[in-house]
Amino acid sequence: MENVQGRCVVGKFTGLLASFLVFLSSYSAHMNASETQKTLVLIGGALTTCSSMSSQNCENKTQLEGKKSNRYHLTDDALNKIKSQWVNDNIDNRNKVLQLLATVAVQHPSQIDKSTLLWTWRDLDNGLLNKLTDQEYNFVIDTLEVPVTDANNKRIKEAVNTKMNTVHAANDILDFVSATVKVNVEQPILLAITASSRDPYESADFYEGLLSFDGIETHWLALTPALAQAITAGRCEDLGSIREQSMQLFNRQQIYPDRTDAEQALCEQGVDNLVKTINSATGIMLNGGDQSLTRKVLYDESGKAYPWTQAIRTRSLLVGTSAGTAIQSGGKNQAGNVAMITNGTSLSALREGAHAVSAPSERCGDECKKGLTADSLTYQANGGLASFDMGILDTHFSERDRTARLATLLKATKQQHGFGIDETTALVVINSAKTQLMTVIGKNGVVYLHNVPNEATFRYSYWPAGAVIDITATGFKLNQRTLDNVLPAIKMPPLPMQRFSNILTDAKLRSLTQAMCLSQDKTAVGQQDEFLVTLNASESTQYYRLNPTSNGCAVAQLNVSITTIP
Repeated sequence: MENVQGRCVVGKFTGLLASFLVFLSSYSAHMNASETQKTLVLIGGALTTCSSMSSQNCENKTQLEGKKSNRYHLTDDALNKIKSQWVNDNIDNRNKVLQLLATVAVQHPSQIDKSTLLWTWRDLDNGLLNKLTDQEYNFVIDTLEVPVTDANNKRIKEAVNTKMNTVHAANDILDFVSATVKVNVEQPILLAITASSRDPYESADFYEGLLSFDGIETHWLALTPALAQAITAGRCEDLGSIREQSMQLFNRQQIYPDRTDAEQALCEQGVDNLVKTINSATGIMLNGGDQSLTRKVLYDESGKAYPWTQAIRTRSLLVGTSAGTAIQSGGKNQAGNVAMITNGTSLSALREGAHAVSAPSERCGDECKKGLTADSLTYQANGGLASFDMGILDTHFSERDRTARLATLLKATKQQHGFGIDETTALVVINSAKTQLMTVIGKNGVVYLHNVPNEATFRYSYWPAGAVIDITATGFKLNQRTLDNVLPAIKMPPLPMQRFSNILTDAKLRSLTQAMCLSQDKTAVGQQDEFLVTLNASESTQYYRLNPTSNGCAVAQLNVSITTIP
């Protein structure tokens, strides 16, 4: 019975997607020839995809032929290179690392994966691992990496097969991207930019495979922070050393020679060719990882936009996932500059506030000595790409309990609108000269936060998959065609009169608001450590059951306040 119900839900979503695609085609067909349509597909992350490196995402956990993992080998040559090319004058750290790696080499004389390498290191001396600077750590790990090749010494690529995805919602999003890029275009071209990854060369195989649609030409664009610096400075011959200095990335020409060769060729062809290449693309996808890294291929160190940034911003289709979504916040609106969120948890945001500084590294070295922690809420005040200027975007939203961090950032920057996109879910924004609208596709939903100036509370709305949202002069509301298709309410008992604990963990806030929606409850209270989260419905609050899933109930304008318990 459970499997039959699951198929019915999938069928409903497939129908919703097909219906919206028909609407999109009709909408596009009636545009004037001079009218330009711009579509953003803003994915909240976790676009669950079957690949040779992620067999758990494949039907029946099928093992695809292709690269299974990155490989590391502690050879004498690698250890000698670490000794002779150490990246700074901290000889004490170098000697301790070499001594430890010699022990690891005895325990693991053959190739190993990264997890085995790091767990063995931690078992031997976790303090040394934590003591290394980012530059030292990256240099050691990169130097120990070896190419993954076949018997003919040809590089083995990560293979992707989206048809075998276990999560159908991921395919709904991919089908939408494929259909959208083909609208009114005879020869569509998609480019993948993987600058959000510390190692953009490693990510290239996956994104080329992910975007391998029938009838669409797909390429990886070798736009890296190193290339951005080299091509604008006319220093393409120094690309390798710039890569090491600006990206703290080493040994890549040995691991991904085809990718670094493509980067070199793109650099030598010059800025004008790069701009032309981007202008020829129908759409661009920006990958997940760290949005601060992608910003380095959009703006130079002084904050000036590179010559190709406008070309990226004006593509008719922009797709982002996780960091590739967050980077699109920017520009200006009536409230001022739209910031780009870069780091942080809800609890740290509530305790420390927001910091307009660079995000701390995952290893949190010098930044932590300056008062930041690995969990501090940080943001780039000048924003990112600025393809989305209606408010601040956040990702992995309900799953990582980010409501309080986004609300805190809205208050700090005086922005009125925040959009938190759940995992395996996309907020689609369609703009033309005459029309603006949004829709939600995928697995879960989008949280819309409305920051009310000079009030301690904020308004919480939840738009489930299938919702269409009108963009008006005063804000955002569910489209009438969505309201005309709401499902009948179901009988739910009222919520128990209790304080719900750990409300900012394990997606519990989303679960509570969904329960309020289904039961038509007017108030609820949750607690997280020293914070009290109070939810109250007002005359403006509305509940609509839009789809039969566990997160299918739409919430409009629920008042939320977060206070410290006396």
